[in-house]
Amino acid sequence: MKCSPQSASGSDTSNMRDITELPQDLFLIVISHLSPRTCVRCRSVSRRWHHAFTDEANCLLLLRWNFPRCREMRLAALLSSPAPQKSADNLPPNLKAELVRFAQVRRVWSSAFAHVARRYHHLNRATARVVEKLDMAPSQNNLFSFWGVAPWNRYLRLHEKTASFHYPDPSWWYSQEDGVLVYPATRPEGGSPPLETTGHIYHIVDLSTKLEFPVPFDVRQKHIRRVRLAQGVLVFEWAEVLPYHQLNDREVVHRHYVSIFDVLRHPSTTTTHCTWSITFRSEFKLHFLGLPLNRSDRFFSAHTATHYAVYFWQPNRSLYQDDPIEQLAVWDISSPSPYRPSEDPKGRKRPSVERTPSLPTGLWSGKSSSSTATTRSPPQADVSNDAASSSDMEQPRRRLSASQTTTVPGPFVIRRIAWPQLDFYGLRQRATPQLRNLSLDGKNLYFIEEEHRWADGQHSSLSPPRVHLVRSTGIPIIPFDDQDDSSQGQGHVVQGPVFLDSCGADGDVNMNFCRRVAPASSVSVWPPPSIGGLNAARGRGLIEQLRPREKKEETSEWGGIAKHLAPCWRHEDFPYLTVSEMVDGEAGVRVSARHCFMLETLSVHVRPRLTVGGEGLEEGKGKVDREEIVRKTSVKEFGVTRGDTGEEVNMWGELLAKGHISGDERWVVGEDEQGLITVLRF
Repeated sequence: MKCSPQSASGSDTSNMRDITELPQDLFLIVISHLSPRTCVRCRSVSRRWHHAFTDEANCLLLLRWNFPRCREMRLAALLSSPAPQKSADNLPPNLKAELVRFAQVRRVWSSAFAHVARRYHHLNRATARVVEKLDMAPSQNNLFSFWGVAPWNRYLRLHEKTASFHYPDPSWWYSQEDGVLVYPATRPEGGSPPLETTGHIYHIVDLSTKLEFPVPFDVRQKHIRRVRLAQGVLVFEWAEVLPYHQLNDREVVHRHYVSIFDVLRHPSTTTTHCTWSITFRSEFKLHFLGLPLNRSDRFFSAHTATHYAVYFWQPNRSLYQDDPIEQLAVWDISSPSPYRPSEDPKGRKRPSVERTPSLPTGLWSGKSSSSTATTRSPPQADVSNDAASSSDMEQPRRRLSASQTTTVPGPFVIRRIAWPQLDFYGLRQRATPQLRNLSLDGKNLYFIEEEHRWADGQHSSLSPPRVHLVRSTGIPIIPFDDQDDSSQGQGHVVQGPVFLDSCGADGDVNMNFCRRVAPASSVSVWPPPSIGGLNAARGRGLIEQLRPREKKEETSEWGGIAKHLAPCWRHEDFPYLTVSEMVDGEAGVRVSARHCFMLETLSVHVRPRLTVGGEGLEEGKGKVDREEIVRKTSVKEFGVTRGDTGEEVNMWGELLAKGHISGDERWVVGEDEQGLITVLRF
């Protein structure tokens, strides 16, 4: 007697003509071996195949199997969590609004799988699906002026070849947390007043919907020094066009201010897209004396949703001292205030508030009575002012009363650090500065410093490192919110140990130039992907996800860029120097731009869709070779592509004119050599 073929579920398979007639369990086993591109193309075979490969349940499984880290699956994972409301409470406001919209709109998983498969197809091939250009308003005209802060005078030199080591700040910025781009537009949106009438040059553009919203910030009679957008907070650092003070025979001083705006996403009940609101939060004076507009006076800044930090470096114009003037200030910007000091230069309308001075008189000029060479505690400053005689910059300030902290809102200084304290922390830059940028997190401020063996120029070090040195120094600086603790409440200077992390890229016997980047033969198996949510604090660290380390205790538990670690990504492919990189840590996607003098490369790194915990994926395979796991990572370089008119387009020149790229798994944003913003959509 002949037995009929049966599936695992007992169904008869003798008369089946193609895979669509297989039982569901066997059909899923078959399509699990197909690539995402093949699954999408199978929809065109016949109506029966189209019905099978567009089935919502099947497409959702394909998304989970092939792209568990994509943005759509992470949002779906948040909604399907046991306590979605509790998970959403820990998210940033803009991401929470996106989650609300995601829950309101019915998801068509067949369409979502096709879009995500197309996105990662282009990512794995390092090819852009669409190249978009955004025109920016020209600077130095009667309407708009961008006068960026000058970078350090350092460059790379090897024999007769030179290369850039620092790049100027762009006049635009992209926030990965918010998914929006702020840039100076050339024309207003339909129905908006002319730019000459309002001066609202800067626009917020939502790259997912291509909708633009003007920022209510008048750029007329202003020099924009820097633009930053992070955590839903937009910061403009700017100077008045007309000087107000004669510094010496050759230089004049301009007042500098910081204007802060809240950029919030709102779910719409009438359309499927979210709307954005840009509202003024506060404004304060950046420097109490002002700064000249030149290439010598510099300042570096960073901000979060609640705090703003700025570091000043100015050449000493005294005849009796050569060391530059250095100072640091941290502001609490969490409270809104309608007061604008730029409209009240003499301060007659300034709200009155009784606050203990955060810095005694004399520290702005660097006076101190104790030497850091003979003490193990932060140096104390001379106090010549009676109002500040009972308070020192490194001593806790007296607690503010409830009326003083709540009745008068607005930004205020919580910490100032001058020369002696910077010297004590080992952060004094002097005449050979190493500072690359500042970084802020919830409680600490980080100085990111860098030195290179081939650095040359006015600010280069007289004793260069062996190869390439990067260092991160963290200072506990933001007060705690616990008002019950009298030693750590608001109004008190935070004392604590200094965090220091450095990497000299000295190399080892395996010719690795970074102790944190292990060779392929010793790379530990990567951790499984985390799809628990988009919140950076919930996912695994970027360093652990994308760059396997020899020591697990050095990795971060953050899902985004590890701000507190030294930027080893700068020399991970020495002698190439990583100019900039776009990292979407939650998605496991990284786009890095490296150059080595005349050699330039722009590459995409995509995590493998399957990870291994040491054993085989299936029974019977046994151990999996670690080098084989490493080779599963997709690393492709952007080459010379063809434009719409057929001409060759060099992607380095399209993105790296300002040495800065940003974006996420959906797109990469940069600036080309013609001053246009380039958006590569995948």
